[in-house]
Amino acid sequence: MDWLTFISSLVRSLAWPVFALILALLFRDQILQFGSFIKKLRAGPIEAEFEHDLEQLRSLSPSQGNVVGVRGGEKETFLTELAERHPRTAILEAWTRLERAARASLSSQEGGEREPGGVSAARLPELLVRAGLIDQPQVTLYHELRRLRREVARDLEPTKEAARTYVELSRALQSQLDRGA
Repeated sequence: MDWLTFISSLVRSLAWPVFALILALLFRDQILQFGSFIKKLRAGPIEAEFEHDLEQLRSLSPSQGNVVGVRGGEKETFLTELAERHPRTAILEAWTRLERAARASLSSQEGGEREPGGVSAARLPELLVRAGLIDQPQVTLYHELRRLRREVARDLEPTKEAARTYVELSRALQSQLDRGA
């Protein structure tokens, strides 16, 4: 292979990557603005998660500051440590505890007239609003936490930070339900 053929094949193989890099540099501000709307990006073996949904849900949280423990100490620490080691499991467990608290609050509010165990998780917030236990922003929070839990159950791999935020938000809503019961 002579030098001219080598340079020609090198230019041919590098043309598209160099062009893509130049475009990315020229339009980096627009790409960064667009990136805030992306939740999930997959390109071959590379997967990037943009988990700003949980950050937006903080505004709907009943206690937006520090979350005071629902049941105190050991159980709270357990979920926090679980989020560090197994983020997916922490999210699933946090949801289970939240749903259990919603059903228990509803049951104690209604005085055992109707068994909330037969109510679907999707209908629970409607009944909680009727009972005066949560308001509309918290209904949205409940539904979004439920949606995110479904995504995790379907094989979404959350980050440790996302799991900690999810645990915090679910704990805040659970605390609100416990106070109302």
